[in-house]
Amino acid sequence: MHRLIDWFTRNGVAANILMVAIVGAGIYSGLNKIILQEFPDYPSRTISVDVQYRGSTPTEIEESIVLRLEENLYDVEGVEEMDARASSNTGVVSLTISDNYDMNRALDEVKNRVDTIRTFPIEAERPRITLRNFEERVITVVIAGDLSEGEMKGLGENIRDEIGSLEGISLTTLKAVRPYEIAIEVPEATLREYGISFDTVVRAVRNHSVDLSAGSIKTDGGNILLRTSQQAYTQADFDEIPVVVTSDGTRITLADIALVQDGFDETPIRSRFNGDRAIAVDVFRTGDQSAIDIGAIVRDFVQKKREMLPDGISLSYWQDDSSRIKSRLDTLRTSAVMGYLLVLIILSLFLRPTLAFWVALGIPIAFSGAFFLLPIMGVSLNLITLFAFILVLGIVVDDAIVTGENVYQHMQRGADATTAAIKGTQEVAIPVIFGVLTTMVAFYPISVMTGTRGNFFKQIPIVIIPVLLFSLVESKLILPAHLKHCTGLGKKESSRNPFVKFQRFFAEGLEKLIMKFYKPALEFCLKFRYGTVALFVAVLIVFVGLIMGDHLAYSSFPRLARDRVLVLLQMPAGTTFETTQKYIDRIEKETLAYRKEINEEHGVEIITDVFATAGGNPFGSGRPGGRSVAGVQEIGEVVVEMLPPEDTGVEIGSRDITLALRERVGPIPEAENFSFSFARGGGGAMSVQLEGPSIDDLKEVSVELQKVLLGYEGLYDISDSFERSTEELELELKPAASNLGVTAQQLASQVRQAFFGSEAQKIQRGRDDVNVMVRYPREERRSLASLRTMMIRTQNGTEVPFEEVAQVVPGRALPSIRRVNRNRIIRVAADADTESVDVDAIEFDIVNNVLPPMIAKYPGMSVSLEGRAREQANNNKELIRGVYLVLSAVYVLLAIPFRSYTQPFIVMAAIPFGIIGALLGHFIMNFLLIDVLGRAGSPTSVVSMLSLLGMMALSGVIVNDSLVMVDFINRQMKRGMSVLEAVRLAGVRRFRPILLTSLTTFFGLLPLMFDPSSQSAFLIPMAVSLGWGIAFGTTIILLLVPTITLIFEDIRVAYCNLYNKPLDRHQAERDYVAVEASND
Repeated sequence: MHRLIDWFTRNGVAANILMVAIVGAGIYSGLNKIILQEFPDYPSRTISVDVQYRGSTPTEIEESIVLRLEENLYDVEGVEEMDARASSNTGVVSLTISDNYDMNRALDEVKNRVDTIRTFPIEAERPRITLRNFEERVITVVIAGDLSEGEMKGLGENIRDEIGSLEGISLTTLKAVRPYEIAIEVPEATLREYGISFDTVVRAVRNHSVDLSAGSIKTDGGNILLRTSQQAYTQADFDEIPVVVTSDGTRITLADIALVQDGFDETPIRSRFNGDRAIAVDVFRTGDQSAIDIGAIVRDFVQKKREMLPDGISLSYWQDDSSRIKSRLDTLRTSAVMGYLLVLIILSLFLRPTLAFWVALGIPIAFSGAFFLLPIMGVSLNLITLFAFILVLGIVVDDAIVTGENVYQHMQRGADATTAAIKGTQEVAIPVIFGVLTTMVAFYPISVMTGTRGNFFKQIPIVIIPVLLFSLVESKLILPAHLKHCTGLGKKESSRNPFVKFQRFFAEGLEKLIMKFYKPALEFCLKFRYGTVALFVAVLIVFVGLIMGDHLAYSSFPRLARDRVLVLLQMPAGTTFETTQKYIDRIEKETLAYRKEINEEHGVEIITDVFATAGGNPFGSGRPGGRSVAGVQEIGEVVVEMLPPEDTGVEIGSRDITLALRERVGPIPEAENFSFSFARGGGGAMSVQLEGPSIDDLKEVSVELQKVLLGYEGLYDISDSFERSTEELELELKPAASNLGVTAQQLASQVRQAFFGSEAQKIQRGRDDVNVMVRYPREERRSLASLRTMMIRTQNGTEVPFEEVAQVVPGRALPSIRRVNRNRIIRVAADADTESVDVDAIEFDIVNNVLPPMIAKYPGMSVSLEGRAREQANNNKELIRGVYLVLSAVYVLLAIPFRSYTQPFIVMAAIPFGIIGALLGHFIMNFLLIDVLGRAGSPTSVVSMLSLLGMMALSGVIVNDSLVMVDFINRQMKRGMSVLEAVRLAGVRRFRPILLTSLTTFFGLLPLMFDPSSQSAFLIPMAVSLGWGIAFGTTIILLLVPTITLIFEDIRVAYCNLYNKPLDRHQAERDYVAVEASND
């Protein structure tokens, strides 16, 4: 390393070429390769197997679909959890694959095993096996107006296709619409009149509506392909299909016996945008597309398309994430620029401006190197990575500060610029390199965190570690080549330049401060070193007591408000669409009235848009393919979009709006689930999973647990996943059925055909799959009398009345069945305001005190915390492992350059005091933000997981300054100086670089700490831990490290005297050091 430093310092051309190459590669990558998005993609670890069995009940799905899938998939290698749901028409089994297992291998294994299942019902569709991919919704285009459903969907399809054809856009989906369906409705009387059955009609459609190849004719001129092209696509096409040909040659077509309707699926969905009927087109970002570019393209399209639409039709965009992403990235960029300027100002005040410039130049060089590597590593520029750049802004110049300041001291002692640059850099090369390594090690455990949040957090070290690597390259190979040209740094010449006078006032003032205040304080601490250490230990014990006594509030992941409110309504299964619509109308009416009131009251638009939907929840999820389709008549939602407080200037956020709407709307007792969500990620604050073999036992415990939860203050929206049973009619064969040749399969099949329908075909029409269904007319399917009067066809073709062969037995059935790891489960959930309610304490009490006696009387039942608590437990385990790893690795990285087993403990003594500074920083920032600046809330009101991650990273950063100080002491002792003199000199000589590294780190993070935007709220605790921990730790390093060094020396001397060991431990190295000293 010394030779490399010498060569690059003397060969300035090589150093400049290296600098230009790094910066150029970074600029090119930043402009052409890096993807811009709001949050990093989360690679899915879930494989889903979906089997459609239309017209079946949840119990049938469980027995014929789900159980068979579970038996074949439960032991697939790498499966962490198997989740299954049986509902009407569909069975889904989802496999969560552990993070350390190859997803493609697991997917292949699942496909192979599913292909071996041959016992699915004949009517069931082929299993769909999917690996859930993440597509980021960027913007939604809303079409609203007074049009019929068919006209509205047709217009929506045209707009969807136009947007999809725009350059730069590849994925669009139409939402809040029903799928197309062609219904062939045949009355029972007609079937009797012509002596036909539903099977006759179905076969006619399948035989006549076809496109088939008929081979080819080989002629002298070549082969001529033959094909039949009789596929029906429209109502007119299907009307012409012949069903029966009478003995006199008369053709009976579908138009003669049935009503053919080319329309929509029967279960409606109805959406309104700000009170007007509407549908929407979601536009997604895929691959390396830029969300900001997509948003700009769509907004431009909407602006032009509006002018072409007829009166009464409006076109607008909604939930424009691209604008929010741009705003948030701009906010963080501003924090980064302000942080950089503050760092430059600090360096300029306490170092010479020329030296400060070259030291600060390391920031863009190191950042450029990281920008070059990000696309190679598959990392985008998002809120998390940009935060990481801000986080490392002040840290990245630490090695350059230590190097530059040491070169400056050599120049002050009279060395020429080139020699000073080489010797000054070489002298601190080892401690600087190992200091950077300790910082990298401190951030490494974050990169191996798992889960959704772990995927977010791991972006931080992915940025920071490359930045630190390139900073090391810059400080050792590029910086010395530039400092050798600063020939006037060591000269103290008078100047009339006011800026120079101002700068020298600060620089010389710092030196006077060191001699007048710090040096006497250090002498005092060294003289009374045992009392000094005892005082520091006492402070440490007090803070440990505060932590252990729960005087510091802790919330692993505080729920952060987003810029919208989601109201979700789920009525009991079997509820009519009209009933769901009635309640959604009520919620929408109250929301629109509240929007008008609050906007007029404050004179600014706080609530911008309201999207209400009955018959589904198309806007509750930003991903295509989620549960956002039509045909869910019991579900509805109201989505309220608003502007954040930093845009409106009014301290009203989504939490306040949620509480107001909850009070205005009031309860809906009939609802199965009725919730308001304002936090990112949605869902409840706590979730308890009950698992066992008996659904009745699970329900009993669930009811009892919900009663207990009602007694905890602050909990609301308490519910469970058990859906109330619905009315079910069971068809039982009478003894006469066997005499007449009617089987259970025949009975079920014919009743299914009549009331649900028989799928004659599924045709592809444009981009849509259209089901062709044959069944009774709607009026006949709405009456139980139609079932009792229908005719059942026997195997020989005769017809018998339904009531002669079967009877109807009333009963109850579950609308859906949930299973986890092959057991039925019920989840009990509750919501809470996590800012005022200690959810962790409630969960602890529930799991350890409340539930054990409840489940003791039910054999085979178990309980676990799910959702936020489960991921929190996993992250806590990873955090503990990370702390052990960091402390062990830091010790090793200190022991190697010190060549000592004890000196690393001197350096690491600063770590617990840095943590005290981090905790104090939370108190101070909370006071400044709320009491001084008057903000409504503070992200540092509680210590969070990000606070702890910041403290873990702090443990690697804070030892750097101690490392440099102890290394300086060792070098002076090797040159023959006594320990006391070496400690005194180290304190004075290393004061300035230690202070500067701390100030640059703190002020680099300062703009982010005071950032008022909601998007920065969840990142601020980590910045506070790091910034304030460094600031407090600096005081500890400058006083405690020298004091502990002397105490360790006292212990060593006592040991040597006790066992007659030689006191001088550096005599063997004196000769070598003397040569080195002479070169200086």
